Amino acid sequence: MHGRRRQQEREPTQDELQQAKQRVDRYRTLNSHVMDLKATSVSTNDALDATKRLLEQNTELHTVWNYRRTIFTSLDEWQCQDTRQEMLDGELKFLLGIITKNIKSYWMWNHRMWALSSLPRPEWQRELGLVAKLLALDARNYHGWDYRRFVVAQLKDAATDKHEVDTQEFAFTTEQINHDCANHSAWHNRSKLLPEILAQRDEDGQLEVLQTENDLILNAIYTDPDDQNAWLYYDWLLDIQKSDEDRSRLLRNKIAAIREL
Repeated sequence: MHGRRRQQEREPTQDELQQAKQRVDRYRTLNSHVMDLKATSVSTNDALDATKRLLEQNTELHTVWNYRRTIFTSLDEWQCQDTRQEMLDGELKFLLGIITKNIKSYWMWNHRMWALSSLPRPEWQRELGLVAKLLALDARNYHGWDYRRFVVAQLKDAATDKHEVDTQEFAFTTEQINHDCANHSAWHNRSKLLPEILAQRDEDGQLEVLQTENDLILNAIYTDPDDQNAWLYYDWLLDIQKSDEDRSRLLRNKIAAIREL
């Protein structure tokens, strides 16, 4: 930072270099072992443990995630619903343990989707609460938001009141945008939900929703006029209007906002 003297980086000691070399050697040995198991199509609990130890060190090995799924589905225990539930509950706990180490890992989120979808008795509402906590660690993580849409879709499929699911998720995006108006992922998720929200309302209700959207956008623009997310959402909102009257009203509001900046 300005005004602070830059601290000189300390050179690692010989012991530290030796320890780092040993860690690399152990990783390479484990990686080779797992690749050998995969090449010979070994599907045992020992192979499952080996992939777990490797993925704990590197979550970006998509071939190992694929191999791990193959092992699971090849085990005799997989055929028993209760045992499969127990196995995958353990897998979800394993994933939760490593997710904070690399929350942006696409392959890890993809594997979690598979695990939840393969559970005989998934608890989607609990998973939604967990995703909210994970997004609190990185609110703009688009992998996490994509996963959240997946979970919400499962909840919606099973819900008797599908509109309520949309309404609650719409409220969640409002909360996230009010917390950080530069959260592109929250704006994007909102754009996916708004057509559903409008379809649930009569004409007066739609006008009320559009006014709320206008207020939200203007608040974001006045908070950070240089951030492009609210402006892009405003353009998108104009494009989806079916009524010339609604489009004109929103456009007048946008012009007024620009003049006030």
